[in-house]
Amino acid sequence: MKPPYIGIITQAWGQSTYQSEAVKLGVQIRSENVSMSAETLIEFAKDLDFVYADPKIISLPAIKSAEKSGVKVYPTSKTLEKLDQISMHSTQGEHLSILVARSAHAQAVTWPISLLTGDISITPLPGITDEISQEIQVSALKLADEVGLVGGFEIYVDAVDYKKLVGVNYLIPNARYWSQIGCATNFYEQSLRAVLDLPLGSIELLSNYVVTGDLETDPESDDYRPYLHLMARNPKLKFDQSIKQVGIIGEELETLLTEVIHAQQYYSGKILE
Repeated sequence: MKPPYIGIITQAWGQSTYQSEAVKLGVQIRSENVSMSAETLIEFAKDLDFVYADPKIISLPAIKSAEKSGVKVYPTSKTLEKLDQISMHSTQGEHLSILVARSAHAQAVTWPISLLTGDISITPLPGITDEISQEIQVSALKLADEVGLVGGFEIYVDAVDYKKLVGVNYLIPNARYWSQIGCATNFYEQSLRAVLDLPLGSIELLSNYVVTGDLETDPESDDYRPYLHLMARNPKLKFDQSIKQVGIIGEELETLLTEVIHAQQYYSGKILE
């Protein structure tokens, strides 16, 4: 069987991330990170099996025109039109992130819920009952089914009232890093499996908790020097300079939060040891 050749249209960071996952799967991709007219999108899609495009970059009219010319695009225009009919809320404060993947054959999974609070994410959401967690995840899977999702998306909801949908993110979720260090199958690999209609992977956590945090560069230093102290202090810390994040997995949430907050403060120069 000839390996698929697919197009990925996402932000610059996502291009390299999806490229890495595609190489592991033996899939060829052509990637881009800029907006396209319908004509340019059709030209981009030549020789490709399909295009997986972020609707924040490629407009719905462009996707519809490409589909009429025979180009297969995910998410489809029908999916995006159905999502447009759902009310979104503008809220302040903490949010919950629910990652979902669904294949063309309707196999679907949802990862543990993440709490996004300030510049830190915690997975799974602490203090939640099994019943409420299940209710939120079932609602996310139901939404994916209702709109005919093929691929992956992040449902972004209010932390106080999880029935308030704040937004939907494709390809690059707000909770973008945690699944890469803390889960058996990360969001990006799973999204490719979904659009390729392959069996989906396990979303089992590798530890009790995953904590990630945004990094701010010390104006008196650089992005490399802090490694000497931070990696020696805790070899379990993971860093991704391309998105300026630090993360760690482990059993005790309080300990993990202490390590991430220390890393953030040292990295920014707010503390010196």
